[in-house]
Amino acid sequence: MDIKCRHCQALHWIGEKTSDSSVNAPKFGMCCNHGKVTIPNLEPPPEALRLLLTGDDAQSVEYRKNMWQYNIALSFTSLGVKEDQSVNRGRGPPVFKIQGELCHRTGALLPSPNKEPTYAQLYIYEPQAALEHRMRNNNNLRRDTMQVLQTVIKDNHQYATVYLHAHEILRQHPDTEEAEVRLRVAPGTHRRRGNLPTADEVAVILPGDQSEAQSRDIILRRRDGPLHRISDLHPAYTPLYYVLLFP
Repeated sequence: MDIKCRHCQALHWIGEKTSDSSVNAPKFGMCCNHGKVTIPNLEPPPEALRLLLTGDDAQSVEYRKNMWQYNIALSFTSLGVKEDQSVNRGRGPPVFKIQGELCHRTGALLPSPNKEPTYAQLYIYEPQAALEHRMRNNNNLRRDTMQVLQTVIKDNHQYATVYLHAHEILRQHPDTEEAEVRLRVAPGTHRRRGNLPTADEVAVILPGDQSEAQSRDIILRRRDGPLHRISDLHPAYTPLYYVLLFP
């Protein structure tokens, strides 16, 4: 990948050029459709995260080395996948091979009795308690870095506020275990839009309501219940999992 699109500067292999262009003057259509599509740049990250991404000190270097593990420790959703381990029985480097498709899943807002909180459940806890849980499961990572990132997500991530709001809503119905909150997609919403959901997109559903779940709803329950698969058409699909890319 060393050939740049003349319009958007995306990198390509020369074999990806359009059939009506030459090797000396290649054109590409898969990135920006010959300059017809303009994708806005991502918003600059919060300052604390920017320093970790660009610094050359030991903390920044360690963060970039283990960025994927930090992201998983801080994500709201889990990865649903059937992994094929048969390819890792030899002495070669590890291989991640899956059967079927990847999906993102979310569970209840509170853990079951005697269960450790995970993923979005940790955003309901006090920050210090959440940090202790995350470090117990990731004791090879730096505590100070985890604390910085946890604060960045809590203070800046759009859905950290939404999940806390959902928890408060469900607390108002303590005797209704089957109550749920649905994060809806407003009609006409672009799947990649990342704005904070409006009041019309956070719906409280109580037992007996006649409201039907929409296929793209993210369903949040107070406790118990099966893991809910998130539609990849929901605008929250990416930022709920890749939290360090969309803080």
